[in-house]
Amino acid sequence: MKHFSISELPSKEAIQAFAKKEKIAEYLAQDYCHPQEDFLIVSDDPPVFVVSDGVTLNIAKLIENNAKYPNPSPAGDVSRIFCEAVIKYAKEKYEIFSERDVADVFKYANGEVRKYNEGTGKSDISGNLTGYYSATGSFAIIKNNKAYWASICDSFVAHFDREMNLKFMTSGLCRPYAVINGEERMVNHLESGVFNLEKGDRVFVFTDGFEYYMENSNFLELFKEWDENLKKHIVEFSKEANLRDPEKYGHERSLIAVLF
Repeated sequence: MKHFSISELPSKEAIQAFAKKEKIAEYLAQDYCHPQEDFLIVSDDPPVFVVSDGVTLNIAKLIENNAKYPNPSPAGDVSRIFCEAVIKYAKEKYEIFSERDVADVFKYANGEVRKYNEGTGKSDISGNLTGYYSATGSFAIIKNNKAYWASICDSFVAHFDREMNLKFMTSGLCRPYAVINGEERMVNHLESGVFNLEKGDRVFVFTDGFEYYMENSNFLELFKEWDENLKKHIVEFSKEANLRDPEKYGHERSLIAVLF
């Protein structure tokens, strides 16, 4: 088993496109750099892979309050806390881990986020309906020849065969709206399950910034080859795709790929 991971901040072009769309360009400095809100962790032993995407804060409300976008971002804190907690709990339970434990991983990690949000309280800049700083997230835990997985909202888990034919992908739907924010009810909206792995299969765990990439056959072909220059190929692909369509390819994004 080997793995690859990459996390990229939003491009200058994507930020400019967003600012123009939301009519806030005049409020952003030319050299504005958005703080990190995605997070990922890879564990080799045991094999646990998790990503999380902090929900973008309410920029309009920040402008109204004459406040700068906080750096570090509270949403980024939430994504980090979630990832760290998933790894911690999965490691502790790995020897006896089974499908019935998947939801418990989420409950534990979401509970750690609850502690954070109890300290900060609700905020009118949270950027989401719940009022709490929040994130989306997904993870996969590989044990023997099985992948135990979960995702919430628009973070994803995907399973491909050795020829990069799609076998399964989570929906990425946020209906009803559900996020990682510490509320116990969120576990009820978790997508989760287990799938069998065969030699050469690929497992992907990624945030929504990679959603359009994963629909692009040329991008997927890079993982079929999986040569020693994989990172270089992906960085080059990202640069070209971002220039063509920054609104699709320039958002902050994180991805973990596992070759079984």
